[in-house]
Amino acid sequence: MKNYIIEFLGTFFLVLIIGLTENPIAIGLGLAVLVYMGAHISGAHYNPAVTLAMYINNKIDIKESGKYIVSQLAGSVIAVFLISKLGQNSFSVVSKTTDIQSFFVAEILFTFLLVFVILNVALSESLKGNQFYGLAIGLTVTAGAFSVGDISGAVFNPAVSFGPSLMSFIDPLVVGNSASSSDFFIYFLIAGIIGSVLASYLYKKVFK
Repeated sequence: MKNYIIEFLGTFFLVLIIGLTENPIAIGLGLAVLVYMGAHISGAHYNPAVTLAMYINNKIDIKESGKYIVSQLAGSVIAVFLISKLGQNSFSVVSKTTDIQSFFVAEILFTFLLVFVILNVALSESLKGNQFYGLAIGLTVTAGAFSVGDISGAVFNPAVSFGPSLMSFIDPLVVGNSASSSDFFIYFLIAGIIGSVLASYLYKKVFK
């Protein structure tokens, strides 16, 4: 049970930070802290793309993966709801470009990079016991946000887009630009899956 609580809390606070600041440095540092908080308990996934990667690499079974993802999605939804109650009613995750091809490429590339970094710093025998894994993961997100934030919104995490998308469908007043938030979730989901699968199989077949 504590694994699921940590996944819920980690995703909750990650989405809360993103919704309240949208500052890449704050988001990266926040994620690093959250990873250090939960890595020894749940592995600190906080991202269905990461959970999928761990499943592909035989670190978690299908049943456990499902419970992790449900916990992550629940954390995202509650965070978005709370953000609206704090007076920040314009949190929507949308692509900032009308070029779907650019959007997909950006999300796939940096989801791939994020997952590949996580697999290497978390699973590699040569880096076993390292103390920099949290910073490596957080800085990857920061770099991605600075690089493609204006292209795709720099999500790299289906859970981050799920909360705003669901809440905009239920109550358009909770988030801004509700149509775009809900419409773009499927694109974020597909890009996240592709990036995760590519990184997972590259690591599993070549670098493991």
